[in-house]
Amino acid sequence: MKFLVQFSRIFVGVLFIISGLIKANDTLGFSYKLIEYFEIFGTEFLNDYAVGMSMFICIFEIASGVALLLGNFVKLNSWLLLLLIIFFTLLTGYSAITGKVTDCGCFGDAIKLKPVESFLKDVVLLILIFLIFIGQKNVKPLFNKVIANIALFTSVLVSTFFTLYTFMFLPAKDFLPYKIGNNIQELTLIPPGSPVDEVEMLFIYKKDGKQFEFKADALPEDIDSYEFVDRKDKIVKEGFKPPIHDFKLTDATGVEFTDSLFSIKGYQVLLVQTKIEKSRNAAINGLRDLSNDCIKAGIPIWAITATTPEDAAKFVKENQLPFQYYTMDAIPLKSMVRSNPGIVLMKDNVVINKWGAYNLPSYSILKKHMN
Repeated sequence: MKFLVQFSRIFVGVLFIISGLIKANDTLGFSYKLIEYFEIFGTEFLNDYAVGMSMFICIFEIASGVALLLGNFVKLNSWLLLLLIIFFTLLTGYSAITGKVTDCGCFGDAIKLKPVESFLKDVVLLILIFLIFIGQKNVKPLFNKVIANIALFTSVLVSTFFTLYTFMFLPAKDFLPYKIGNNIQELTLIPPGSPVDEVEMLFIYKKDGKQFEFKADALPEDIDSYEFVDRKDKIVKEGFKPPIHDFKLTDATGVEFTDSLFSIKGYQVLLVQTKIEKSRNAAINGLRDLSNDCIKAGIPIWAITATTPEDAAKFVKENQLPFQYYTMDAIPLKSMVRSNPGIVLMKDNVVINKWGAYNLPSYSILKKHMN
């Protein structure tokens, strides 16, 4: 029993620290996962608190992992870990059964886990944490109380600083397809000969108040007694999907400009504001100055948002901005830069650098990166 407890203590402690650090590297991305769950369970009123909650969870995971390794506050930590893992096991179990959330975000975008894999991972952790809970007496402190408390307090400070830093100045390590050095256009292409989606045609009919789905080659003999409702295509086997498959840029009238953006040679700037009404207001003056300087220097600047064209045009007029907004779905914008607003500098469709809302560059800074 003693060996099992010590093994569980080390394994769970290290795993929680790693998991916490990966999520702390991208708290905004983790908050998007929390919002997915909030919307599924009808608790959208928590959406505004998702970022703060994601930060707290990251810091707690790191601190609880460190406390477990140090042997600090064993009883309290065991209770908290047990309650936490029971909650997450139920959550990932729900995802595995329903398939409503395809990735729990346990390890951010660094390690993608399928719902079933996330659930099995939590089941293993539940067993190990339960062993720690019932074998608390075997968890001995590594150092005296003063040293252990100082080490724990230091871990809380460091993890808090790291979490706030990555939130304000973008992730320290970018695991998304829009990371520095990637060619965005190339990542939207499907290589020749790649497998395509295998689609099955389904026909929906109604009879006696009930709906039925039939395959094209399995229609019942008395199909004339059924009422046709609809026809749909069901993907049986997914084909190759490029890393960037939802990059589509349109203007206020719905005309697509994706190819126009990709056709530009040399430098260009993307100004990303996922939702204009939720962007950092203090950044507006900086965006205006940067845009004016880019336009004067002949550098194309693309302002992209998921806000409606009407609201975007109103925002441009109110703030006297020297550009028009193009529209894109919120999902690729959230992946493009973990900030609202954010700046992406590209050359020949290759990402050169990115900046968040708290360190928006001036034109002189952009010029240094261009040189």
